[in-house]
Formats: sequence, structure tokens, C-alpha cells
Amino acid sequence: MKEGGTLLDLIRIGNKLSDLRQQKGHTQESLAELLLVTHQAVSKWERGLSLPSVDNLCYLMEFYLVSIEEILCLDSPKTSDSIDELFKEHDRHFIVHETVQKRIEGVTLEDILHKLSNEERMYALYLLVSIKYKIDEKLWPRLSVDERYYIIHQHKEGNIPFDFDLLMHLMSKNEIKKYKGEI
Repeated sequence: MKEGGTLLDLIRIGNKLSDLRQQKGHTQESLAELLLVTHQAVSKWERGLSLPSVDNLCYLMEFYLVSIEEILCLDSPKTSDSIDELFKEHDRHFIVHETVQKRIEGVTLEDILHKLSNEERMYALYLLVSIKYKIDEKLWPRLSVDERYYIIHQHKEGNIPFDFDLLMHLMSKNEIKKYKGEI
């Protein structure tokens, strides 16, 4: 994926597909018959576990009289009343990606970091490095020791900006030594 690219929100797309189907008065089974797929395939789409094929997306656009942008929820604003609601309504990797890209109004990485698995946290760090995000006083204390060492390493490699003077008072002695190359 290119830097700053769009990540599809499978959960939101699934909800949209379900809403469109119900508005047309179809069951999953009747839609499956029209598309020559199984009702399990339609169920997976609507639960955000997979996407229809390109052919089926084209058919659904014609059938529902909507654009591909509407089906894929590309024009939908990304907001939520609470962090918990955000995680209920959207795919987790989508939340991480869009939060790091600052595309979810009123939500920062610091707001969601505590809810992320280790894998999701590493994905967030990978994204931060890819966009050369400057680590600040809000984010640093929320990172684990291993994550901090990773950031220090990425900074030394020239991959991410890092204001040592700003963060020094938040760093452990070992982190300072690692930054200075003493360990």
C-alpha cells in the first residue's frame, strides 16, 4: 500500500451491504441466488469477513443504483461518539490505519493505543515510521520499553524524527544510553 493510501473498512462495508439488501427487501438467500453465490458468501460480506468480487461489486452497484464509493463507504465521514463505539463499528486495522493518518475526527493514537493488541501496536509503529511521524510527549509514555527501543532504532536509521531534548525527561537511563549508542 502506498503511503497515505486508503484502507477499506470491512465492517462498515458489510453493514452498508446489509442495509442495501434489506432496503430492497431481499434475504441473504435471495440475493445469493441472483449473484450465483452461496448465502454463506453474502453472510461473510455482511459480517465484514470478506468482500464481493469485482464482478459482484459491479452487479451490486447496478442492482442497488449506488456508486462504488457508496458501497465501499469511501465518502463516509469517520467519526464516533466514543472509542468503544469506534471499535464496535469499524475494523480494527482500519481504525489503526486511519488514526495514524489522522483521518478520524477527534481520535488520536494515544486515545486508542491501550486497546490495541501487540500486533496492532506494531502495525501502528510501522505506519508511524512510514509517514515519518514525530514522536511527542503524549505518545512516548504510552509505549512499551520494546516499542521505545524500536523507535530509537528507527530514529538512528534515519527513518523517524525524534526530539531527544523534548523526550529525555521521559526516558529511562537505559533508553538514554541506547539513544546515545552506549548500549
